[in-house]
Amino acid sequence: MPSDQDAPAPGATSPALVYDGRISELYGIFIPNLLLTIITFGIYRFWAITRLRRYMWAHMRFQEDRFEYTGTGGELFLGFILALTILIVLGMVTAALAFGMVTAASAFGLRLIAAPLVVLLVLVFYAMIFVLAFAAIFSAQRYRLNRTLWRGIRGGMHGSAIRYGLRGVLYFLLNVITLYQMTPWMTLRLTERRLNASSFGNLAFGFRGRARRIYLPFLAQLLVFVLLDVVFFVAVFRQFGTAMLHAAPQMKATDAGFSPPANLALLPFVLFGGVLAIGIVIGLVRSFYVAALAREVANHSTLGPLRFASTIGAWALLRLVLGNVLIVLVTLGLGYPIVIHRDARLLARNLLVSGAIDPETLRQTTERASALGEGMFQALDASGGML
Repeated sequence: MPSDQDAPAPGATSPALVYDGRISELYGIFIPNLLLTIITFGIYRFWAITRLRRYMWAHMRFQEDRFEYTGTGGELFLGFILALTILIVLGMVTAALAFGMVTAASAFGLRLIAAPLVVLLVLVFYAMIFVLAFAAIFSAQRYRLNRTLWRGIRGGMHGSAIRYGLRGVLYFLLNVITLYQMTPWMTLRLTERRLNASSFGNLAFGFRGRARRIYLPFLAQLLVFVLLDVVFFVAVFRQFGTAMLHAAPQMKATDAGFSPPANLALLPFVLFGGVLAIGIVIGLVRSFYVAALAREVANHSTLGPLRFASTIGAWALLRLVLGNVLIVLVTLGLGYPIVIHRDARLLARNLLVSGAIDPETLRQTTERASALGEGMFQALDASGGML
């Protein structure tokens, strides 16, 4: 029998957030950020992220009070340097061990086992990178919660990022073994780990999702992707592969080289057009899965007395993504503030809440703040954007 946590929040008809930012003000931050980032060869990027976050946080309200972002560019920069140092040291140690293994194996006449040992060592190195990549997601969420204030109260997060990273790698391997059929389960379980470790002040977040509720949209997305790929590559082979096979005996070597079939020149355009068409169709189908996932997470999340819900639909998400892609392409990236503005409006319009937080009962979190928690996230370029 399903618990109360398995049902969408009843009566959650009021928007959880109110966003009142302006595109013109975002450009007032974006243009100087862009110029300074170019002038400093990318070093100012961390301060640029901080300026954008401070604006976005300050223009998002909950229960008529605005959020505040207290992170600094210096924290992000130092975290990035520390993470980059860790990655370089890991790479150097791996290379040194590989060289030592090969040298030792040669000295003792065991060259046949040197190559397998080096391969094993490289696999261990990449496994550590995977663990750090998953751990970086956990650490980044902890940092942002630590640096987010509402009524002077900050967020917090408990637990080990490395343990989360190990769990993430284990889930990933299970997902590969099952031919990615566990993707919804993996996504929800990792989201559950992060949310259930999170808090705001003395209020704990809670989440328990069910993969079966989003499996059908995921399966449809996967089947469409596989089907389109098969159809596309079969069509390309029939059109161009067979033409090459039939023309091969007649090809003459000349001073200019071989003379392939005339329609082979169209191959790059066909490939580009086919990939673009597949991307659009997959984007359409994927929107149903991503929207279902967003609703599953929101509809079964709580924060103390608050219960959340989402009204996001596949078509709204598709319009957002297609619109954002077109804006970025047409403006050569200069439309990024418009993209941020559109994303924030969609979030505020579709995230609903029932219940209210009594400020008199809200107390400061006891979780330790982390000043360098987002370094690995930035070093591995996991952010996917300026925020």
